[in-house]
Amino acid sequence: MNSRDKQAENTKNAILRVAAKDFLSQGYQATSTRKIAQELNITQPNMYHYYKNKKVLYVKAIEHEVGGFSEKLYEEYNQNKDLPFDEMLTTISTFMVENFKLNFFMLRHDLDTVFTDEEKKEISKNWDGGYYKVLFNIFQAHKDELRTDLSIPVQVGTFLTMLVPYIEYSEARRKRNIANLNTMIKIFIHGIKKE
Repeated sequence: MNSRDKQAENTKNAILRVAAKDFLSQGYQATSTRKIAQELNITQPNMYHYYKNKKVLYVKAIEHEVGGFSEKLYEEYNQNKDLPFDEMLTTISTFMVENFKLNFFMLRHDLDTVFTDEEKKEISKNWDGGYYKVLFNIFQAHKDELRTDLSIPVQVGTFLTMLVPYIEYSEARRKRNIANLNTMIKIFIHGIKKE
């Protein structure tokens, strides 16, 4: 790769990093592509040379962020996959809350109000290949310990529904949520009813 190609690649990646930070913290509507360009000291037309419009930039920025996070999550999973189920679930959940910075409800709102069903499917593929697959692997590896009347996808989906509110963009909220994570996981595994 020559120096011009390297510079172009560096610019593209810098745009994705800044765009992901803004989109994941503020949402689609509140994020300005002009502000992203200014933050990088490039012109808006230069940015649109790499990403033809705001929607394309949003999708690519989310893919970039989720892809990088998924790689790290798989590393964490592989280092800890021999832990007992409850410890593994706590370890992976803590890693997700500590390292995945996003306002999930804003993201959900963006997907529901800005994107077509086809675009939503494309964005969802990236998510499913990352964190969902790791959690599915954990539940699958421990299926002999789990209820048989609920399929693994139902169990994973239910757990994710409980975990998602703990994933925040704000550092202070993430710390608070990590402190409460063990309780949520115990309730998920053991329920709240007396035995």
